[in-house]
Amino acid sequence: MLKLYAAISGAALALATSGALAQGAIATADGEQSGVRIDITCGDTVTMRFTLVNESGETVNPYDLFESVQSDVRNVYLIDAAGRKKYLTIMDATNNCVCSGGLSHSLDNGKSTPLWARFPAPPAQVKEVSAIFPHFIPADVPISE
Repeated sequence: MLKLYAAISGAALALATSGALAQGAIATADGEQSGVRIDITCGDTVTMRFTLVNESGETVNPYDLFESVQSDVRNVYLIDAAGRKKYLTIMDATNNCVCSGGLSHSLDNGKSTPLWARFPAPPAQVKEVSAIFPHFIPADVPISE
């Protein structure tokens, strides 16, 4: 099974708010709002787990951050730039996202919430994808076997 791991490179480090990856994170994406970020904590080509971290000094609205009227993270996706392919979250037979749902309308400062989403597996030759979250900088995540 293919697994996603973070590249510890200048590009990945530049994405982290503090200049380094948060403990346990394999990649980090900064939000449009200062102090709000997503830490990708574990992932593989089937399920990507990530954590929304709020260190902004104020309450944020995860429901708005993920732009979801369904109260889930269906708008997160992966991009294989080399293969020019976009991987959307998997949907079930009733058009429900196979992902975290029931997003809260508030996340207090200093708090975090774990989230996840499932994606189709890219071909074996794909070595890196970008994790795309609405309102966040893309996080490049290498793939290894």
